[in-house]
Amino acid sequence: MTTVGKVIITISICVILLIVGVVGAGIYWWTHEGHKMVEAAGKSMEDGKEAGRKTDNKGCVDQALALYKKDHSLGGVVTNNLFLAGCLDASSPTPGFCDDVPGQTEIMRSATWQIQKCKEAGVPPDPYYRQIFSGVQQYCDRARYKSKP
Repeated sequence: MTTVGKVIITISICVILLIVGVVGAGIYWWTHEGHKMVEAAGKSMEDGKEAGRKTDNKGCVDQALALYKKDHSLGGVVTNNLFLAGCLDASSPTPGFCDDVPGQTEIMRSATWQIQKCKEAGVPPDPYYRQIFSGVQQYCDRARYKSKP
């Protein structure tokens, strides 16, 4: 066997072992820590529902923005989005809340709207900052779908 063949086989074996190691580590982590993530997600949604029963749609967005400004890590964004979804679903309607909200399928209009809303709210740009208003779009799309005959 040539040297090139040996190198290719060695690299292939290393890649396979790396993939097996990553999958194994993921499975180990999920079995030991995954339940904490699921519980935290459920708690965020319940906290949102509880908050939503005491406010309107706009109040939910204001609370989500405050939470986001405290923690805009990836984990914070995920729990904040769940909080917002629960809150909006349980909150009382704000007149005109969804009037100017573009549908999620309107890609360019959505991006422009999300960026503008973040600027208006004083949310600093980072990789996740538009997620709050993406959650608003999801809520408004569901509300529009439910109101169709």
